[in-house]
Amino acid sequence: MLKTTFITALFLLCFTSTSVMASGTHEHGHGAEAEPSSVGVPADAAMANRTIYVNAKDTMRFEFTESLNIQPGEIITFVITNQGMISHEFSIGDSAEQKEHSIMMQKMPNMVHEDGNTVTIAPGQTKEITWEFSENAEVVFACNIPGHFEAGMFTNATVESSSDQKEIKDIITAIKYGWENGDGKPFRENFLDFEGARYIESGGQNAGLDSLVNHHVEPEKDALDYLNLDFSNIEISFEDSFAWVVADITVKGKVKNSERKFDKTGYQTFLLRHIDGSWKVVHTHSSSRDRRPDSHKH
Repeated sequence: MLKTTFITALFLLCFTSTSVMASGTHEHGHGAEAEPSSVGVPADAAMANRTIYVNAKDTMRFEFTESLNIQPGEIITFVITNQGMISHEFSIGDSAEQKEHSIMMQKMPNMVHEDGNTVTIAPGQTKEITWEFSENAEVVFACNIPGHFEAGMFTNATVESSSDQKEIKDIITAIKYGWENGDGKPFRENFLDFEGARYIESGGQNAGLDSLVNHHVEPEKDALDYLNLDFSNIEISFEDSFAWVVADITVKGKVKNSERKFDKTGYQTFLLRHIDGSWKVVHTHSSSRDRRPDSHKH
């Protein structure tokens, strides 16, 4: 009888211990493998452009040490310190992602996070998240420990294209229109006409703006039935008064005389200079080749 009672007690002890562990703290760590977000991706701290310090407070507020004026593609390390007496969370996402996370936290309120986009910070602790922000993102920084978000522990920020980036993208859009319609006006408005200018197209070159417009752009409308030009994956970088752009390019068209169709892919670069308050194209280089079937891709 004593032996049976001992075994029963041991079984109950094991069951109770397991139940307590299951309902207690659960560490949930994916690191850089966190789910993709519409507002960006986790990044390497060594690549950060700047560091922003954040204080998490029991007043259910985040205190950022500087303005959240975030640029597209910017990589920021957030150093978060819990200055309160209770645990807090720092999570980066859009509103839908934060809502989904909040629902999960309601079901598992003791979950501890060490994800690429979320960390749980115990009282007195300091933790870091490094994040690369997407363009035109509506970001929500939040604590989703039950009751905290509802009490106001969140901060919104909008990541917009800078005025310089927008101006350059508008120039690229105008260039696209000019090529497709054989219209030289966008080139004359947005290119800097200077001696020594070279505009290179798949092995050939135009020496100067007049050569580009008169011998290449405008004759296109008479030589082609149609021309479709698309720029994608546009990357813009700045250095003092210069900017350079790298973009993927696709070119589709049909030659009138031969009725030959072409479908090419490649890359386009633009070099621009900021002069007299606006950006001007000073050099272009386009390289493309016939589109390869998917089976030939490596």
